[in-house]
Amino acid sequence: MNTAALLLILEALVMYFLVLGAHALRTRYGPAHFYALLGGVTAIMSWVTDAGLAVEIAGITFIVGSTVFYTSLLLGVFVVYVFDGPVQARVAISTVMAVSILMPVTAAVLHDQAGTMSSSPLLQIPEPSLRINAASVFTTLVDLLFLGIAWEFLGWVGEKIKLWLRTYLTLLAVMVLDVVLFSTGAFAGTPDYLSIMGGTFSSRLVISLFALPVLYGYLSWQSARKGVAIINRPVMAILSEYFVLEEELTKAQQEIERRLQAERERDQMIQALKESRVKYKELSERLHRVSITDELTGTANRRYLNMTLEKEWKRAVRNQTQLSLILIDIDHFKQYNDQYGHLAGDQGLRDVAGALESVFKRPADLLARFGGDEFAAVLPNTDRTGAQQLAETCRRVVSKQVAWGPDEEGNQARAAISIGVSTAFPDREGDYLELINQADRALYLAKSEGGNRVKFLPYSPEV
Repeated sequence: MNTAALLLILEALVMYFLVLGAHALRTRYGPAHFYALLGGVTAIMSWVTDAGLAVEIAGITFIVGSTVFYTSLLLGVFVVYVFDGPVQARVAISTVMAVSILMPVTAAVLHDQAGTMSSSPLLQIPEPSLRINAASVFTTLVDLLFLGIAWEFLGWVGEKIKLWLRTYLTLLAVMVLDVVLFSTGAFAGTPDYLSIMGGTFSSRLVISLFALPVLYGYLSWQSARKGVAIINRPVMAILSEYFVLEEELTKAQQEIERRLQAERERDQMIQALKESRVKYKELSERLHRVSITDELTGTANRRYLNMTLEKEWKRAVRNQTQLSLILIDIDHFKQYNDQYGHLAGDQGLRDVAGALESVFKRPADLLARFGGDEFAAVLPNTDRTGAQQLAETCRRVVSKQVAWGPDEEGNQARAAISIGVSTAFPDREGDYLELINQADRALYLAKSEGGNRVKFLPYSPEV
Protein backbone atom coordinates (compact mmCIF):
# COMPACT_ATOMS: atom_id res chain seq x y z
CA MET A 1 0.00 0.00 0.00
CA ASN A 2 1.53 3.31 -1.07
CA THR A 3 2.00 6.38 1.07
CA ALA A 4 -0.96 8.22 -0.47
CA ALA A 5 -3.30 5.39 0.45
CA LEU A 6 -2.04 5.34 4.05
CA LEU A 7 -2.48 9.09 4.33
CA LEU A 8 -6.02 8.80 2.95
CA ILE A 9 -6.94 6.14 5.52
CA LEU A 10 -5.30 8.10 8.32
CA GLU A 11 -7.12 11.30 7.33
CA ALA A 12 -10.43 9.47 7.19
CA LEU A 13 -9.97 7.92 10.62
CA VAL A 14 -8.90 11.23 12.15
CA MET A 15 -11.91 13.05 10.70
CA TYR A 16 -14.33 10.30 11.70
CA PHE A 17 -13.14 10.22 15.28
CA LEU A 18 -12.95 14.03 15.42
CA VAL A 19 -16.57 14.50 14.31
CA LEU A 20 -17.95 11.65 16.43
CA GLY A 21 -15.88 12.72 19.42
CA ALA A 22 -17.22 16.29 19.16
CA HIS A 23 -20.72 14.89 19.09
CA ALA A 24 -20.03 12.72 22.15
CA LEU A 25 -18.98 15.83 24.11
CA ARG A 26 -22.25 17.66 23.40
CA THR A 27 -23.80 16.62 26.72
CA ARG A 28 -20.92 18.17 28.63
CA TYR A 29 -20.01 21.26 26.61
CA GLY A 30 -23.08 21.85 24.47
CA PRO A 31 -23.56 21.43 20.70
CA ALA A 32 -21.94 24.70 19.57
CA HIS A 33 -18.45 23.26 19.02
CA PHE A 34 -19.93 20.33 17.12
CA TYR A 35 -21.78 22.56 14.67
CA ALA A 36 -18.69 24.74 14.27
CA LEU A 37 -16.70 21.64 13.38
CA LEU A 38 -19.36 20.61 10.82
CA GLY A 39 -19.10 24.02 9.21
CA GLY A 40 -15.30 23.79 9.04
CA VAL A 41 -15.38 20.28 7.57
CA THR A 42 -17.90 21.44 4.95
CA ALA A 43 -15.64 24.33 3.94
CA ILE A 44 -12.63 22.05 3.56
CA MET A 45 -14.69 19.51 1.59
CA SER A 46 -15.80 22.22 -0.84
CA TRP A 47 -12.33 23.55 -1.55
CA VAL A 48 -10.66 20.10 -1.71
CA THR A 49 -13.33 18.88 -4.14
CA ASP A 50 -12.88 21.97 -6.34
CA ALA A 51 -9.12 21.40 -6.29
CA GLY A 52 -9.67 17.88 -7.71
CA LEU A 53 -7.48 16.07 -5.14
CA ALA A 54 -7.69 12.28 -5.69
CA VAL A 55 -5.86 9.09 -4.72
CA GLU A 56 -5.79 5.90 -6.84
CA ILE A 57 -5.79 2.58 -4.95
CA ALA A 58 -6.04 -0.77 -6.70
CA GLY A 59 -7.41 0.85 -9.82
CA ILE A 60 -10.15 2.76 -7.94
CA THR A 61 -9.96 6.56 -7.83
CA PHE A 62 -10.91 8.04 -4.42
CA ILE A 63 -11.82 11.74 -4.46
CA VAL A 64 -10.37 13.09 -1.21
CA GLY A 65 -13.24 15.52 -0.63
CA SER A 66 -15.88 12.79 -0.90
CA THR A 67 -13.88 10.01 0.74
CA VAL A 68 -12.76 11.86 3.84
CA PHE A 69 -14.74 15.02 4.47
CA TYR A 70 -18.14 14.26 2.91
CA THR A 71 -18.26 10.90 4.72
CA SER A 72 -17.38 12.68 7.98
CA LEU A 73 -20.30 15.05 7.49
CA LEU A 74 -22.55 12.11 6.70
CA LEU A 75 -21.55 10.34 9.91
CA GLY A 76 -22.03 13.55 11.90
CA VAL A 77 -25.58 14.14 10.66
CA PHE A 78 -26.29 10.40 11.02
CA VAL A 79 -25.56 10.33 14.77
CA VAL A 80 -27.31 13.66 15.34
CA TYR A 81 -30.50 12.32 13.83
CA VAL A 82 -30.30 8.99 15.66
CA PHE A 83 -29.64 10.40 19.15
CA ASP A 84 -30.77 14.05 19.06
CA GLY A 85 -33.76 13.90 16.78
CA PRO A 86 -35.05 15.68 13.65
CA VAL A 87 -34.89 19.17 15.15
CA GLN A 88 -31.16 19.04 15.85
CA ALA A 89 -30.59 17.20 12.55
CA ARG A 90 -32.28 20.12 10.84
CA VAL A 91 -29.80 22.50 12.49
CA ALA A 92 -26.88 20.34 11.37
CA ILE A 93 -28.19 20.13 7.79
CA SER A 94 -28.77 23.88 7.70
CA THR A 95 -25.17 24.44 8.85
CA VAL A 96 -23.77 22.17 6.16
CA MET A 97 -25.94 23.70 3.44
CA ALA A 98 -25.11 27.29 4.39
CA VAL A 99 -21.35 26.67 4.27
CA SER A 100 -21.67 24.60 1.08
CA ILE A 101 -23.27 27.56 -0.66
CA LEU A 102 -20.97 30.15 0.89
CA MET A 103 -17.61 28.59 0.06
CA PRO A 104 -17.83 28.46 -3.78
CA VAL A 105 -19.34 31.95 -3.77
CA THR A 106 -16.39 33.17 -1.69
CA ALA A 107 -13.92 31.48 -4.03
CA ALA A 108 -15.60 33.01 -7.08
CA VAL A 109 -15.49 36.48 -5.51
CA LEU A 110 -11.81 36.10 -4.63
CA HIS A 111 -10.94 35.08 -8.19
CA ASP A 112 -12.94 37.98 -9.56
CA GLN A 113 -11.15 40.42 -7.27
CA ALA A 114 -7.77 38.94 -8.18
CA GLY A 115 -8.53 39.32 -11.87
CA THR A 116 -9.54 42.93 -11.32
CA MET A 117 -6.51 43.93 -9.27
CA SER A 118 -3.77 41.94 -11.05
CA SER A 119 -3.18 39.70 -14.00
CA SER A 120 -1.91 36.76 -11.93
CA PRO A 121 -4.61 34.23 -10.91
CA LEU A 122 -5.08 32.84 -7.39
CA LEU A 123 -3.43 29.44 -7.84
CA GLN A 124 -3.85 28.51 -4.17
CA ILE A 125 -7.64 28.85 -4.30
CA PRO A 126 -9.41 26.45 -6.67
CA GLU A 127 -11.80 28.14 -9.06
CA PRO A 128 -15.27 26.69 -8.53
CA SER A 129 -17.47 25.15 -11.20
CA LEU A 130 -21.04 26.42 -11.06
CA ARG A 131 -22.51 23.13 -12.32
CA ILE A 132 -20.45 20.90 -10.05
CA ASN A 133 -21.06 23.03 -6.96
CA ALA A 134 -24.79 23.35 -7.66
CA ALA A 135 -25.00 19.57 -8.06
CA SER A 136 -22.99 19.12 -4.86
CA VAL A 137 -25.22 21.40 -2.80
CA PHE A 138 -28.44 19.84 -4.08
CA THR A 139 -27.13 16.28 -3.65
CA THR A 140 -25.89 16.99 -0.13
CA LEU A 141 -29.29 18.32 0.93
CA VAL A 142 -31.15 15.33 -0.52
CA ASP A 143 -28.61 12.86 0.93
CA LEU A 144 -28.92 14.20 4.45
CA LEU A 145 -32.72 14.28 4.34
CA PHE A 146 -32.84 10.80 2.81
CA LEU A 147 -30.54 9.53 5.58
CA GLY A 148 -33.26 10.00 8.20
CA ILE A 149 -35.93 8.52 5.95
CA ALA A 150 -33.84 5.42 5.15
CA TRP A 151 -32.92 4.89 8.83
CA GLU A 152 -36.54 5.00 10.00
CA PHE A 153 -37.79 2.96 7.04
CA LEU A 154 -35.37 0.13 7.79
CA GLY A 155 -36.43 0.19 11.42
CA TRP A 156 -40.08 0.05 10.38
CA VAL A 157 -39.86 -2.81 7.87
CA GLY A 158 -37.73 -4.99 10.11
CA GLU A 159 -38.08 -4.46 13.83
CA LYS A 160 -35.68 -7.33 14.57
CA ILE A 161 -33.01 -6.19 12.11
CA LYS A 162 -29.57 -6.01 13.67
CA LEU A 163 -28.15 -2.60 14.46
CA TRP A 164 -25.02 -3.14 12.35
CA LEU A 165 -27.06 -4.20 9.32
CA ARG A 166 -29.50 -1.31 9.69
CA THR A 167 -26.54 1.04 9.98
CA TYR A 168 -24.76 -0.37 6.92
CA LEU A 169 -27.84 -0.45 4.69
CA THR A 170 -28.69 3.15 5.61
CA LEU A 171 -25.13 4.26 4.91
CA LEU A 172 -24.98 2.36 1.64
CA ALA A 173 -28.39 3.65 0.47
CA VAL A 174 -27.35 7.25 1.08
CA MET A 175 -24.05 6.75 -0.77
CA VAL A 176 -25.77 5.10 -3.75
CA LEU A 177 -28.23 7.99 -3.94
CA ASP A 178 -25.32 10.41 -3.68
CA VAL A 179 -23.50 8.76 -6.59
CA VAL A 180 -26.56 8.86 -8.85
CA LEU A 181 -27.58 12.43 -8.04
CA PHE A 182 -24.13 14.01 -8.04
CA SER A 183 -22.82 12.25 -11.12
CA THR A 184 -25.99 13.02 -13.05
CA GLY A 185 -26.11 16.64 -11.96
CA ALA A 186 -22.44 17.35 -12.52
CA PHE A 187 -21.48 15.20 -15.51
CA ALA A 188 -24.62 14.07 -17.38
CA GLY A 189 -24.14 14.65 -21.09
CA THR A 190 -20.34 14.41 -20.96
CA PRO A 191 -18.39 11.49 -22.51
CA ASP A 192 -17.09 10.37 -19.10
CA TYR A 193 -20.49 10.34 -17.40
CA LEU A 194 -20.93 6.56 -17.11
CA SER A 195 -17.29 5.86 -16.24
CA ILE A 196 -17.34 8.54 -13.53
CA MET A 197 -20.55 7.09 -12.07
CA GLY A 198 -19.13 3.55 -12.08
CA GLY A 199 -15.84 4.58 -10.52
CA THR A 200 -17.58 6.72 -7.90
CA PHE A 201 -19.93 3.88 -7.00
CA SER A 202 -16.99 1.51 -6.48
CA SER A 203 -15.23 4.01 -4.25
CA ARG A 204 -18.38 4.65 -2.20
CA LEU A 205 -18.90 0.92 -1.71
CA VAL A 206 -15.42 0.64 -0.26
CA ILE A 207 -15.95 3.76 1.88
CA SER A 208 -19.20 2.40 3.33
CA LEU A 209 -17.44 -0.81 4.38
CA PHE A 210 -14.57 1.16 5.87
CA ALA A 211 -16.80 3.64 7.76
CA LEU A 212 -19.24 1.01 9.04
CA PRO A 213 -17.10 -0.27 11.98
CA VAL A 214 -16.44 3.26 13.20
CA LEU A 215 -20.10 4.33 12.97
CA TYR A 216 -21.47 1.08 14.39
CA GLY A 217 -19.02 1.20 17.29
CA TYR A 218 -20.08 4.77 18.12
CA LEU A 219 -23.80 3.93 17.93
CA SER A 220 -23.32 0.92 20.20
CA TRP A 221 -21.23 2.88 22.70
CA GLN A 222 -23.66 5.81 22.88
CA SER A 223 -26.77 3.63 23.12
CA ALA A 224 -25.16 1.74 26.03
CA ARG A 225 -24.68 4.94 28.03
CA LYS A 226 -27.24 5.79 30.69
CA GLY A 227 -29.84 8.29 29.45
CA VAL A 228 -28.91 7.86 25.75
CA ALA A 229 -31.11 5.68 23.59
CA ILE A 230 -31.85 5.06 19.93
CA ILE A 231 -35.42 6.22 19.36
CA ASN A 232 -37.56 4.76 16.60
CA ARG A 233 -39.40 7.61 14.93
CA PRO A 234 -42.07 7.60 12.22
CA VAL A 235 -40.90 7.32 8.64
CA MET A 236 -40.49 10.78 7.04
CA ALA A 237 -40.03 12.29 10.51
CA ILE A 238 -37.15 14.47 9.35
CA LEU A 239 -39.26 15.90 6.53
CA SER A 240 -42.30 16.25 8.74
CA GLU A 241 -40.19 18.38 11.07
CA TYR A 242 -39.64 20.80 8.23
CA PHE A 243 -43.34 20.85 7.48
CA VAL A 244 -44.16 21.24 11.18
CA LEU A 245 -41.69 24.10 11.41
CA GLU A 246 -43.26 25.79 8.39
CA GLU A 247 -46.71 25.24 9.87
CA GLU A 248 -45.56 26.62 13.23
CA LEU A 249 -44.06 29.66 11.54
CA THR A 250 -47.29 30.18 9.61
CA LYS A 251 -49.34 29.83 12.78
CA ALA A 252 -46.97 32.17 14.60
CA GLN A 253 -47.29 34.73 11.83
CA GLN A 254 -51.07 34.36 11.86
CA GLU A 255 -51.08 34.74 15.64
CA ILE A 256 -48.93 37.86 15.39
CA GLU A 257 -51.26 39.29 12.75
CA ARG A 258 -54.28 38.33 14.86
CA ARG A 259 -52.83 40.03 17.91
CA LEU A 260 -51.88 43.10 15.90
CA GLN A 261 -55.41 43.21 14.51
CA ALA A 262 -56.80 42.75 18.02
CA GLU A 263 -54.59 45.57 19.27
CA ARG A 264 -55.73 47.78 16.41
CA GLU A 265 -59.36 46.94 17.15
CA ARG A 266 -58.74 47.55 20.85
CA ASP A 267 -57.15 50.93 20.09
CA GLN A 268 -60.09 51.77 17.84
CA MET A 269 -62.51 50.75 20.57
CA ILE A 270 -60.61 52.82 23.14
CA GLN A 271 -60.61 55.79 20.78
CA ALA A 272 -64.29 55.30 20.05
CA LEU A 273 -64.96 55.01 23.79
CA LYS A 274 -63.03 58.22 24.44
CA GLU A 275 -64.95 59.96 21.68
CA SER A 276 -68.24 58.59 22.99
CA ARG A 277 -67.33 59.77 26.49
CA VAL A 278 -66.56 63.22 25.14
CA LYS A 279 -69.82 63.22 23.18
CA TYR A 280 -71.69 61.87 26.22
CA LYS A 281 -70.17 64.58 28.38
CA GLU A 282 -71.06 67.25 25.84
CA LEU A 283 -74.56 65.83 25.50
CA SER A 284 -74.97 65.62 29.27
CA GLU A 285 -73.81 69.20 29.65
CA ARG A 286 -76.15 70.28 26.86
CA LEU A 287 -79.08 68.42 28.42
CA HIS A 288 -78.22 69.90 31.79
CA ARG A 289 -78.16 73.39 30.32
CA VAL A 290 -81.47 72.77 28.59
CA SER A 291 -83.00 71.40 31.78
CA ILE A 292 -82.03 74.49 33.80
CA THR A 293 -82.45 77.16 31.12
CA ASP A 294 -85.54 79.11 30.12
CA GLU A 295 -86.01 78.52 26.41
CA LEU A 296 -87.27 82.02 25.59
CA THR A 297 -84.93 84.32 27.52
CA GLY A 298 -81.85 82.13 27.99
CA THR A 299 -81.80 82.75 31.73
CA ALA A 300 -82.20 80.02 34.37
CA ASN A 301 -85.69 78.55 34.67
CA ARG A 302 -87.99 78.37 37.72
CA ARG A 303 -86.92 74.82 38.56
CA TYR A 304 -83.22 75.73 38.72
CA LEU A 305 -84.09 78.88 40.66
CA ASN A 306 -85.76 76.83 43.40
CA MET A 307 -82.84 74.37 43.51
CA THR A 308 -80.28 77.18 43.77
CA LEU A 309 -82.26 79.13 46.32
CA GLU A 310 -82.64 76.05 48.55
CA LYS A 311 -78.91 75.31 48.29
CA GLU A 312 -77.92 78.91 49.04
CA TRP A 313 -80.34 79.05 51.97
CA LYS A 314 -78.66 76.03 53.60
CA ARG A 315 -75.23 77.51 52.93
CA ALA A 316 -76.26 80.83 54.48
CA VAL A 317 -77.52 79.06 57.59
CA ARG A 318 -74.34 76.97 57.79
CA ASN A 319 -71.94 79.89 57.22
CA GLN A 320 -74.08 82.48 59.05
CA THR A 321 -74.16 84.82 56.07
CA GLN A 322 -77.01 86.87 54.61
CA LEU A 323 -79.03 85.86 51.56
CA SER A 324 -81.04 88.29 49.46
CA LEU A 325 -83.68 87.72 46.79
CA ILE A 326 -84.90 90.16 44.13
CA LEU A 327 -88.23 89.72 42.31
CA ILE A 328 -88.71 91.82 39.14
CA ASP A 329 -91.92 92.48 37.23
CA ILE A 330 -92.16 94.36 33.91
CA ASP A 331 -94.62 97.24 34.18
CA HIS A 332 -97.56 97.30 31.77
CA PHE A 333 -96.24 94.28 29.87
CA LYS A 334 -99.75 93.00 29.10
CA GLN A 335 -100.70 96.21 27.34
CA TYR A 336 -97.45 96.15 25.38
CA ASN A 337 -98.02 92.53 24.43
CA ASP A 338 -101.59 93.25 23.34
CA GLN A 339 -100.59 96.31 21.34
CA TYR A 340 -97.56 94.95 19.51
CA GLY A 341 -98.25 91.20 19.47
CA HIS A 342 -96.78 88.16 21.12
CA LEU A 343 -93.66 88.04 18.98
CA ALA A 344 -92.78 91.58 19.98
CA GLY A 345 -93.60 90.66 23.56
CA ASP A 346 -91.20 87.72 23.40
CA GLN A 347 -88.47 89.97 22.05
CA GLY A 348 -89.23 92.45 24.82
CA LEU A 349 -88.70 89.72 27.42
CA ARG A 350 -85.37 88.80 25.82
CA ASP A 351 -84.28 92.45 25.81
CA VAL A 352 -85.14 92.89 29.49
CA ALA A 353 -83.34 89.64 30.38
CA GLY A 354 -80.23 90.79 28.52
CA ALA A 355 -80.24 94.14 30.34
CA LEU A 356 -80.63 92.44 33.72
CA GLU A 357 -77.83 89.94 33.04
CA SER A 358 -75.42 92.82 32.54
CA VAL A 359 -76.02 93.86 36.15
CA PHE A 360 -75.31 90.59 37.91
CA LYS A 361 -71.62 89.95 37.28
CA ARG A 362 -70.69 87.77 40.25
CA PRO A 363 -70.48 84.04 39.45
CA ALA A 364 -72.51 83.26 42.56
CA ASP A 365 -75.45 85.44 41.52
CA LEU A 366 -78.26 83.78 39.59
CA LEU A 367 -80.79 85.46 37.31
CA ALA A 368 -83.84 83.33 36.44
CA ARG A 369 -87.21 83.71 34.81
CA PHE A 370 -89.73 83.46 37.61
CA GLY A 371 -92.75 83.16 35.36
CA GLY A 372 -94.59 85.19 32.71
CA ASP A 373 -93.01 88.65 32.69
CA GLU A 374 -91.32 88.21 36.08
CA PHE A 375 -87.64 87.55 36.84
CA ALA A 376 -85.82 86.70 40.06
CA ALA A 377 -82.24 87.12 41.21
CA VAL A 378 -80.59 85.10 44.00
CA LEU A 379 -77.81 87.05 45.72
CA PRO A 380 -75.71 84.94 48.14
CA ASN A 381 -73.80 86.70 50.91
CA THR A 382 -75.54 90.01 50.14
CA ASP A 383 -77.07 92.29 52.77
CA ARG A 384 -80.05 94.63 52.45
CA THR A 385 -78.00 97.60 51.26
CA GLY A 386 -76.21 95.65 48.56
CA ALA A 387 -79.41 94.05 47.35
CA GLN A 388 -81.25 97.41 47.14
CA GLN A 389 -78.35 98.97 45.24
CA LEU A 390 -78.37 96.14 42.69
CA ALA A 391 -82.15 96.45 42.37
CA GLU A 392 -81.89 100.19 41.63
CA THR A 393 -79.19 99.47 39.07
CA CYS A 394 -81.47 96.96 37.39
CA ARG A 395 -84.29 99.51 37.18
CA ARG A 396 -82.05 102.16 35.64
CA VAL A 397 -80.35 99.79 33.18
CA VAL A 398 -83.62 98.38 31.89
CA SER A 399 -85.12 101.86 31.48
CA LYS A 400 -82.05 103.01 29.61
CA GLN A 401 -81.44 99.98 27.38
CA VAL A 402 -84.87 98.63 26.54
CA ALA A 403 -87.15 100.58 24.16
CA TRP A 404 -90.85 99.72 24.32
CA GLY A 405 -91.86 101.39 21.07
CA PRO A 406 -93.54 104.80 20.41
CA ASP A 407 -96.18 106.02 22.86
CA GLU A 408 -99.49 107.78 21.98
CA GLU A 409 -97.67 111.03 21.28
CA GLY A 410 -95.14 109.32 19.03
CA ASN A 411 -92.26 109.50 21.49
CA GLN A 412 -90.03 106.51 22.13
CA ALA A 413 -91.28 104.81 25.30
CA ARG A 414 -88.88 103.08 27.64
CA ALA A 415 -89.44 99.84 29.52
CA ALA A 416 -90.03 100.07 33.26
CA ILE A 417 -89.82 97.45 35.99
CA SER A 418 -90.99 97.12 39.56
CA ILE A 419 -88.75 95.32 42.05
CA GLY A 420 -89.30 93.70 45.42
CA VAL A 421 -86.32 92.91 47.67
CA SER A 422 -85.97 90.82 50.83
CA THR A 423 -82.96 89.68 52.87
CA ALA A 424 -82.79 86.70 55.24
CA PHE A 425 -80.55 86.05 58.25
CA PRO A 426 -79.36 82.55 59.19
CA ASP A 427 -80.37 82.93 62.84
CA ARG A 428 -84.02 83.25 61.94
CA GLU A 429 -86.39 80.32 61.66
CA GLY A 430 -88.09 79.49 58.35
CA ASP A 431 -87.04 78.45 54.83
CA TYR A 432 -86.39 79.85 51.36
CA LEU A 433 -90.09 79.71 50.43
CA GLU A 434 -90.81 82.35 53.07
CA LEU A 435 -88.01 84.47 51.53
CA ILE A 436 -89.81 84.26 48.19
CA ASN A 437 -93.12 85.22 49.82
CA GLN A 438 -91.57 88.27 51.46
CA ALA A 439 -89.92 89.47 48.24
CA ASP A 440 -93.22 88.95 46.44
CA ARG A 441 -95.01 91.12 49.03
CA ALA A 442 -92.39 93.82 48.49
CA LEU A 443 -92.97 93.60 44.71
CA TYR A 444 -96.72 93.89 45.19
CA LEU A 445 -96.12 96.99 47.28
CA ALA A 446 -93.98 98.53 44.49
CA LYS A 447 -96.65 97.80 41.88
CA SER A 448 -99.43 99.20 44.06
CA GLU A 449 -97.55 102.51 44.38
CA GLY A 450 -97.42 102.99 40.60
CA GLY A 451 -94.49 100.78 39.57
CA ASN A 452 -91.04 101.67 38.29
CA ARG A 453 -89.59 101.55 41.79
CA VAL A 454 -87.84 99.32 44.36
CA LYS A 455 -89.41 98.22 47.62
CA PHE A 456 -87.76 96.29 50.47
CA LEU A 457 -89.33 94.17 53.18
CA PRO A 458 -87.22 92.35 55.77
CA TYR A 459 -87.50 88.59 55.98
CA SER A 460 -90.14 87.72 58.53
CA PRO A 461 -91.44 84.16 58.71
CA GLU A 462 -94.21 85.28 61.06
CA VAL A 463 -95.78 87.45 58.39
